[in-house]
Amino acid sequence: MSNKELRKLIGSRAKQRRLELGLNQQYVADKMDVNKSTIQRYEAGAIDNTKKLVLEGLAETLHVSVEWLKGETEEYTSDITDEKDLKIKDIFGRLTCIEQEDLKDEEYNFSKDLLIFMLSEYESFLDSFRSGCEKYKGNQRGKNIAKATGFGSVEEYNEVMFLREITHTINAFNDLEVILRNYSKDSNEAYMQLKRLMFQQEE
Repeated sequence: MSNKELRKLIGSRAKQRRLELGLNQQYVADKMDVNKSTIQRYEAGAIDNTKKLVLEGLAETLHVSVEWLKGETEEYTSDITDEKDLKIKDIFGRLTCIEQEDLKDEEYNFSKDLLIFMLSEYESFLDSFRSGCEKYKGNQRGKNIAKATGFGSVEEYNEVMFLREITHTINAFNDLEVILRNYSKDSNEAYMQLKRLMFQQEE
């Protein structure tokens, strides 16, 4: 394969993956610390995109391998499948780089524990949400149960039962609202309330 053909292939694959992830050229440019016009030319194969640093930058930003960009494999073996996956990964990346800055130790620790609690609750929510969707979302099998238990319709029964599945998450975020509202009044008590919530979560 000639250098020109390779440049075209790399550009084509980079564009394909960028569009697959729902990204614009400016996002890729910002990640690689270059101008948007440079990304346009990389994708068009108009300038050299075969250099090691360029290939590695594209591969890292688009979550593919250098080998895939160069057409040496058809598998890019990435756990990033769409724009939402990428946004989540980006947020986690930013969170790991957050500095304490002007926060006192206890304030910084409170913020980190709050994040841990929310992520753990999200994990529990997924299990309940999955179960609720499977059992009650658009399900007509509960007609007899709905009638026997006094519900007006199977839709009403499904709605109530679905909400029961995720009530723990609703309650958890209501509790968090109270804690955050109280933090400026009594930060120590608010932190103790958060610790108690985290302990209950682990039980």
